[in-house]
Amino acid sequence: MMKTRISLFAEHERKIGDPLVDLTKHVDSETLAADIDATAPRLSRAKGGCPLYPTVLMAKILVLQQLYNLADDKLEYQLLDRRSFLQFLDLTESSSIPDAKMIWLFRDGLA
Repeated sequence: MMKTRISLFAEHERKIGDPLVDLTKHVDSETLAADIDATAPRLSRAKGGCPLYPTVLMAKILVLQQLYNLADDKLEYQLLDRRSFLQFLDLTESSSIPDAKMIWLFRDGLA
């Protein structure tokens, strides 16, 4: 039987080679989101419809989609499944993640 090894540095070991950590250090997501909002304003939901996710969250999701070459449905699954994606998005739980349709609508609105 294999004995489980406990590491005091497990959190650091997980981050070695993670491109999302470097991306977070070098890309100002808030400025990117502000530029997106200035260039392609989103529709108001004042008259109804589901609430909009923050632009910064949606922009980061599109970055993940391009970086990992994921279709909308696969991206939704990975957002629910991967801890590194949640950390990159500054989320603590997967319940606040947009579904594939919301991702498509945001990307389509940028086009």
